[in-house]
Amino acid sequence: MIYVALDPGTTTGVAFYDTGLQEFGALEIHGRHELYDYLGDEWGLGIGWVKGAPYPDVVIIERWDVRRNTHQLSNQDDPRYIIGAVEAVCYLQQVTYREQTPAEAKSFGTNDKLRALGWYEGGEGHADDAARHLLVALVKDRVPEILEAIT
Repeated sequence: MIYVALDPGTTTGVAFYDTGLQEFGALEIHGRHELYDYLGDEWGLGIGWVKGAPYPDVVIIERWDVRRNTHQLSNQDDPRYIIGAVEAVCYLQQVTYREQTPAEAKSFGTNDKLRALGWYEGGEGHADDAARHLLVALVKDRVPEILEAIT
């Protein structure tokens, strides 16, 4: 199975894992339109080549809740557009779609766990945040090699 996780924003983190090949990758894409181009050119988010499938099996995306002070904390609209676009594509292509809270990913997906897996990227941190969401999903789905690597 191919899992893809996204941390949507002005810079979007993307992380993927192929359970068959036990292969991980991550990247950051600047701008929502660039993300749309990327999705359009290579859905599978750059990983369609991994098993020749045009779509991943599972997509995990960070939930973005608008609160009274949202725009004071982060004045950007990109997450809501990205989440809607990704959810629509998943629905139309019958891809499993899941949302997770930022707190869920950050509390479980520590830098130490990412390092243990060889997934820690550093830098701006968006790819790492996507990897955190990916890790939570893989552990929830009890993917054996992931459970073994972090215990």
